[in-house]
Amino acid sequence: MTAPTPVHGLRAAPTGRVLVVGNCSVDAAYRVPRFPRAGESLLADGRSRDAGGKGANQAVAAARCGVATMLCGAIGRDEPGRWLRARLEDEGLVLDGVREVAEPTDVSIIWVTPDGENRIVSTDAAARSLAHADVTPSLGGMTAGGVLLMQGNLGADLTGSVLETARSRGLVTILNVAPVVAGISSLLPLVDHAVVNEVEAEQLTGCPDPETAARAIRDRGVTYVVVTLGAAGACTDGPSGVESVLADPVEAVDTTGAGDVFCGVYAASLAARRSQSSAVRLAVRAATVSVTRPGTQSAFPTRAELAALASRLEL
Repeated sequence: MTAPTPVHGLRAAPTGRVLVVGNCSVDAAYRVPRFPRAGESLLADGRSRDAGGKGANQAVAAARCGVATMLCGAIGRDEPGRWLRARLEDEGLVLDGVREVAEPTDVSIIWVTPDGENRIVSTDAAARSLAHADVTPSLGGMTAGGVLLMQGNLGADLTGSVLETARSRGLVTILNVAPVVAGISSLLPLVDHAVVNEVEAEQLTGCPDPETAARAIRDRGVTYVVVTLGAAGACTDGPSGVESVLADPVEAVDTTGAGDVFCGVYAASLAARRSQSSAVRLAVRAATVSVTRPGTQSAFPTRAELAALASRLEL
């Protein structure tokens, strides 16, 4: 498969590649007037189907930045799996690492309220069927200086073994610690860049203040820590100190996948040799765009929109 053409402002070096190892799912979103109470039946205002899964979402966001992106994950041998693969192929992703498994394709049920807030319940049988041997060929296709991006939904054992292999191959490692699963905090010394939201930061550290939590995570061996703050933007802690990045004020329609947009754009920016500070600023802007319209991957910024955001960043 031919690699996507780099977007203006995101110039990929020869080793500027991203490998995302994570889950793939089909998202079934229901627009509801409010979240139902316990035991209550509630009628939805509408329903939609979209491609999703944190791993697939982040890979799509990275690929739309024009950086060659590989995805390693699992889908079922079923209609949802075939539909999902076709959608991901249309994004220009390298899908050699997406294997078909006996388990059904994972599904996420999403409730979205008029103010854009969501609640999500997902299956993970397909994702959990992945083993280190399934990821090894994709890791072998990466060269030193490339970027590995993972999330918490594959479990600490697999995540840790993949991070260790990536480190041995000279890859830059990014871990989106979402969800916070048992044992994942022990993997932080293997992580160059950790991305968490406010809730996950407090779960990891017990600190409700994002900056304090970021410093506590960095003290566990992470070089750069990013705490995403939703409408407030993000704060970071790294070798140059603490930085706050504000988000543009917008009217949120659907926040589903916004954190994944952030992670994918952040990874692509690092692969394209942007500074960590510039990567955070571009990722915040991209995530802000995604919350202004409904859906998951269908709401993500397009290649043209990301090019415009990157150009604005360089002015």
